[in-house]
Amino acid sequence: MAKTKKSEVDFGMAAKAKFAELKQKVWPKTRKELERVLDTTRNAIDKGEKYIKDVSEKGVESAKKLSLSLRKEKFYYELGKTVANTSKTKWTTSKKIEACIKGIKKIDKDIAGI
Repeated sequence: MAKTKKSEVDFGMAAKAKFAELKQKVWPKTRKELERVLDTTRNAIDKGEKYIKDVSEKGVESAKKLSLSLRKEKFYYELGKTVANTSKTKWTTSKKIEACIKGIKKIDKDIAGI
């Protein structure tokens, strides 16, 4: 084992003392800066989560409206088919025509509710 000289030990102690002194001066500022960066990062993540949630909810609403619109188009198709096959005098009494009109009105209300 190599022996260490007293001057090397003193130099090591002096370096440790300087490092401790530097740490005491710099660490509080660094810590505050680090905490500020962490808070900013947390806020950005929260905003990102909110944005993703909002976009997801809007996507679900859009999909629901699209689905209802397609069902409404189907009712219009059925209504047109029924009207074409029914004589004009029976339009007011036809149960199929009434059912199609009720379905269309119900879907309109559902779409307005979204």
